[in-house]
Amino acid sequence: MTSRAPLSRKLSAIAESATLKVDAKAKALQAAGRPVISYAAGEPDFATPSFIVDAAAEALQDPKNYRYTPAAGLPVLREAIAAKTLRDSGLEVAPSQVIVTNGGKQSVYQAFQTVVNPGDEVLLPAPYWTTYPEAIALAEGTPVEVFAGADQDYKVTVAQLEAARTDKTTVLVFVSPSNPTGSVYTPEETAEIGRWALEHGIWVVTDEIYQNLTYEGAKAVSIVEAVPELAGQTILVNGVAKTYAMTGWRVGWMVGPADAMKLA
Repeated sequence: MTSRAPLSRKLSAIAESATLKVDAKAKALQAAGRPVISYAAGEPDFATPSFIVDAAAEALQDPKNYRYTPAAGLPVLREAIAAKTLRDSGLEVAPSQVIVTNGGKQSVYQAFQTVVNPGDEVLLPAPYWTTYPEAIALAEGTPVEVFAGADQDYKVTVAQLEAARTDKTTVLVFVSPSNPTGSVYTPEETAEIGRWALEHGIWVVTDEIYQNLTYEGAKAVSIVEAVPELAGQTILVNGVAKTYAMTGWRVGWMVGPADAMKLA
């Protein structure tokens, strides 16, 4: 009897989610009665607002919501996301430039699949969310870590990015507020990085899922608001999980140039 053909080497090489692994351990300890406070998953400490729950319950009574929907998302939802993107990120887009995904993690995956080719190098400021390098690897790209420690408030500089850039660099990951450090780039820092990416023709994948969770008067300025000309080479990923405490609802999205969204 011949042996079975092997499973996918690409998928087998992907590491288990460190976030979910630690979160599962914390929940197991809590279930055992241990007084554990978990900082693993990005889980708000408040419930999904009641007006959202009520609207969902009402929608369940409408049979049209049981049918197949457009792959890119409900038109009314894409319109709402376009309006939210203008309000919070300062970027005006058509609903056709919005793709609704099964949570924010899928939008991150699809963003890299859209702009990364085999062998491309992706600049990844560190510390970072553990999903990023795995999603880059699935797109057959190479993550290049650019570390910024506490002495820099965990924020990379243009000088560091330029030192890491090679002729294979095609993408920069930009996250402000940062996951996991919480650092927020100033408008000036954001603009400087955006102008650098624009100058070198580098795509930016900017994860804005924490953009509404800022404190003490801080405002997370979107990189496309700081440098509007960069919109043609930027994909914004976002979702409802953090702002509205809807982590289990699995609603995310990506916004970008029309040609890129056709591929996504």
